[in-house]
Amino acid sequence: MHAAMAAEAAGRKDVTSRAADCTEMEEHEEVMTVDVEAPLHAGQEQAAIRCREVCRSYGKLKVLSNLNLTVPQGQIYGLLGPSGCGKTTLLKCIVGTLKISRGQITVLGKPPAFPGHEVPGKMVGYMPQDLALYNEFTICDTLTFFGRLHGLTRKETQARMDFLIDFLDLPQKNSLVRNLSGGQKRRVSLGAALLQNPELLILDEPTVGVDPVLRTKIWQHLVEIVKTGKVSVIITTHYIEEARQANVVGLMRNGHLLAEGPPDQVIKVHGTTTLESAFLKLCQSSDQTIPKDSPSPLDGELEKSQSFESNRDENRPILGINVPPEDIPKFTADWKVRAKHVLPKCRNIAALTIKTLVRFKRTPGSLCFQFLLPVIQITLICLCIGGDPQGIQIAVVNNETSPSSYSHSLLSFLDNSSVQQLNLSHSEAFEGIYNGEYWGVVAFSQNFTSYLTKRAFQRHVSREVIDGGSMHIWLDYTNRQIALMLQKKLHDAFQAFTESKLGSLSYQVALPVKFEEPIYGSQNTDFTTFVTPGAVLSITFYLAVGLTALSFVLERKEGLLDRCWVAGVSSLETMLAHLCSQLFVISIQIFMLLIFVLHVFKMPNEGSLTLIIILIVLQGVTGISFGLVISSAIDDEQSANQAALGMFYPNLMISGIIWPVECIPYPLRYLSMALPQTFAAESLRCIMYRGWGLSRMLVWRGFATTLGWNTFFLVMATVILKLRT
Repeated sequence: MHAAMAAEAAGRKDVTSRAADCTEMEEHEEVMTVDVEAPLHAGQEQAAIRCREVCRSYGKLKVLSNLNLTVPQGQIYGLLGPSGCGKTTLLKCIVGTLKISRGQITVLGKPPAFPGHEVPGKMVGYMPQDLALYNEFTICDTLTFFGRLHGLTRKETQARMDFLIDFLDLPQKNSLVRNLSGGQKRRVSLGAALLQNPELLILDEPTVGVDPVLRTKIWQHLVEIVKTGKVSVIITTHYIEEARQANVVGLMRNGHLLAEGPPDQVIKVHGTTTLESAFLKLCQSSDQTIPKDSPSPLDGELEKSQSFESNRDENRPILGINVPPEDIPKFTADWKVRAKHVLPKCRNIAALTIKTLVRFKRTPGSLCFQFLLPVIQITLICLCIGGDPQGIQIAVVNNETSPSSYSHSLLSFLDNSSVQQLNLSHSEAFEGIYNGEYWGVVAFSQNFTSYLTKRAFQRHVSREVIDGGSMHIWLDYTNRQIALMLQKKLHDAFQAFTESKLGSLSYQVALPVKFEEPIYGSQNTDFTTFVTPGAVLSITFYLAVGLTALSFVLERKEGLLDRCWVAGVSSLETMLAHLCSQLFVISIQIFMLLIFVLHVFKMPNEGSLTLIIILIVLQGVTGISFGLVISSAIDDEQSANQAALGMFYPNLMISGIIWPVECIPYPLRYLSMALPQTFAAESLRCIMYRGWGLSRMLVWRGFATTLGWNTFFLVMATVILKLRT
């Protein structure tokens, strides 16, 4: 068996001379024969992970500094160190979700995220420090989801699920994750990492915060997996003593690897009884000034270790690894492999979309609220904005006492549903309006009837007759909408009065202005008609922003996105899946919005319903894209909410949604034209109220700007995600 191993690994030191440890070596050889898909280079056959001079910085903060590490194939590697020493950062670099600043990492023979290499992907199983589970999922949903990401068939997923539920002593597969205990959730998380039988299993502090009994069980599982599953395991923990069960340990502090080797040898070299005491000694030694290239005190003793020596390069020192540049292999991939690596996979997009829909299904209350919220908002807008004020009180000072007088007749034509008349004395009326009790005072002189008759039928009249035959009105203009409404109602009442008294001669007292039938719209068009199209676009846009930004941020905060990325999902696939799932939601929202706008509130529509739907959907997609930008750049939901709300009100005020753009000062008007909804709102009004199509510039520019903003936001979100990894 030793001769076969030596023949397969050219250039590797012959291990047959270690006959004294034959039994132990047979166990290791059985594990080392794992078939790696990618071809391996000489000298790298028996290393699952190799890190050489790895550095990683966040600005001026160095998290990893010249770190060298080797994880032997088919063994458990315990990466030890206090919280904040860089363990999680190193693991993210190993699985390819975080780029290193300098150095080289090879995982199962190739660099992580190399085209055609399934790391991240099916070859690696990853259990993050956080549970990173969807609480709305059952155990079955969780394992099925990760099975889809790894490309397992339904039959394969079911077989592995049955095995893991029994192996990890999990509850019934239909149990919801949110109803499980902490220990059960951690075992489900471990099951998701083991699902596809990975060649490399990476566990980031799987025992943190669990009871000692469960901690022991997890380590028993790992030992059993290494023996029977032929996988390599790297496990991080700051519970140093529990790592005694690992084959090799690496002691890490402040981004440096102080030493690595079998735990018993580390303890023996430092003359301690515990691994923690040995680690403390190493920390004290590292605090002293040591030349960069000085040998480690462990070199002499740890090189004698049979289990570690048989799985590393010959003459490689334990501390201070330096690999000559010419020994670093060059990795290449042809254009077909690179193209396949870059293009999004329909399998992953479908899995993520189904995942979101399942979560919607498990939260029916939230989903119903999302569907009903736009309807509630548009209902409130149509009911509360643009209508005539009701029950407005005005004081009437009528000095004519005869019921048949013109003043009483004129007041009878006033719309009583909108205006309530209170007959008061002069002093009471003005005292009331000064105290804010009334919105206006209407006064008639004692000779109003006779004077008005003279004005109508005599050619020349005195100023006294004109003044006495006039209706005098004082209004409270602190509310301009109410004041304008009162002006219109009083004008309409006077026009109706003159038509009833004068008949065909009413033109003699009418204004010499005649408004013909409108070219577009109707004379009864109210302000609600103007607001509604922009309100529909605004509701669709900002609901999409809020839903996407929050869901994306929460998934990343809970570690769910990282876990999907380790499973081989790209950022582009994540965004496309969000687009697909959110499109399902906004499609139902738009359908219900249009039913209420067109059929319940009877808003006029003279144009193509297809164009209306397409424009609203595009605005929803733009909102989703903007939400992706927010969630890509921001890590917490409070800041994401602030960013979304910070854009909402300026856009609402200067996009011509609730007030015409023509009323905006010119400097702000130019800014308004650059916003996503200004031209879109005008375009929707032109389609609905004028019946125009895409041949009109005012229509197609709304579509063009919406598509432009959509593309810009998607590109921006992709770039931010790339830069942040």
